[in-house]
This record gives sequence, C-alpha cells and structure tokens, in this order.
Amino acid sequence: MINTKTSFYGQQENEKILYVTKPHPIARIVGLIKIYLVTVITFIILFYLAGAIPKEVNVFRILGVIVPITILIIGTKIINNFQKRNISYITDRRIVRFDPTNFFATNVRTLSWDEAVKVKTFSPNMLWKQLKIGTVIVHARTTVKTVDEELNNTVTADDIELDNIYLYRDLGNYIDKILFTYKQMPKEVSEIHPFVPKPKGQRY
Repeated sequence: MINTKTSFYGQQENEKILYVTKPHPIARIVGLIKIYLVTVITFIILFYLAGAIPKEVNVFRILGVIVPITILIIGTKIINNFQKRNISYITDRRIVRFDPTNFFATNVRTLSWDEAVKVKTFSPNMLWKQLKIGTVIVHARTTVKTVDEELNNTVTADDIELDNIYLYRDLGNYIDKILFTYKQMPKEVSEIHPFVPKPKGQRY
C-alpha cells in the first residue's frame, strides 16, 4: 500500500487523519546543495591530484570525471527518495511516522495519544526560525523524567520526532490540544478540525 494524503499503511478502521506532514521542501534543497558541494570538492581534489602525477600513470583524470558524476547522481536520487518517503500522520488516535532508513527500507513508528504526554518544539537556527521551520517532538510516557532539563535533552526510541516542519510551533500547539482533549474530554476528539498549515486567521 502506498501512503497518500487520505490513507496510509496500517491505518485502523475508522481512524481519522487530522494532518499529514512532510519535511519542508527547503530541507530537500539544503540536502541537494550539500551533495553538490561534495561533488565539487571531490572534483577539485582529483583534478589537483591529476596535475601532480605523470600523465602515463594518471588514473585520477578518469576518476575526476567518474567519481563526481557518480556522487551527484546517487546523492540526488537518495535525497529525493528519502524526501518522498519521509511522511507522518497525525490522527484522532495516534501519531504515525514513516522514517526511511536506507534506499529500500522504511521504519514505521507509532505513538498513541494515551502514551504521549508532552510536546516540545524548537528551531535549529535563526534562519529556520524566521522561515517558521523547526522540529516537533512528541514525548512518550516512558521518556518523562523528574527534571525538565533532562527531558528537554532526551529523545528516545519511544518518542516521535518530526524534522523540518513548517509552522512547527502551531503544529506543536495543535498536538497539545489533541492531547488535552484526548485525556480530558475523549468523546470530543472526533470533533477536532484537521490542522491547516496556514498562518493564524487564514485557516478556516
């Protein structure tokens, strides 16, 4: 089964999808830029080595063409592949993340609202913060410790971490709302509106 905006692998009967999230396209661009930089640096190194070695034994002239092109092609395919398969679902019952680990395998991680206890949001740098792109972490009950500072620096296998999320703070507040409703007024969870990734005042 292919994951789409309306259904996903392992979806339970009558499970309502409230929001489908993927890394912001800028994350893909940054990944591609890194690949291009590695390609250029590799080409420069091999080109320099080719000029320092006698032509009759100069294998670096061939490698200077083959290796950078290989890095560029494979790297681009990996970035695009991971971007396409990295998808998460927020439903009325849980949060589900499909996390690609290599070109062929994808880990599926789930956390029910009954086991989720806390949401943390942050942006890795000022540029990302200005673009309203950041990370959302949903902590599991097993992660919670007595000291808040320990929790803030801890991400365990039971937690769900969503990276490069647009409007990350708003999504964190939305998940907080789901948690509160689920634990305090469980019958009203079905009435929660799906999250709309737009600035406040433009969502409905």
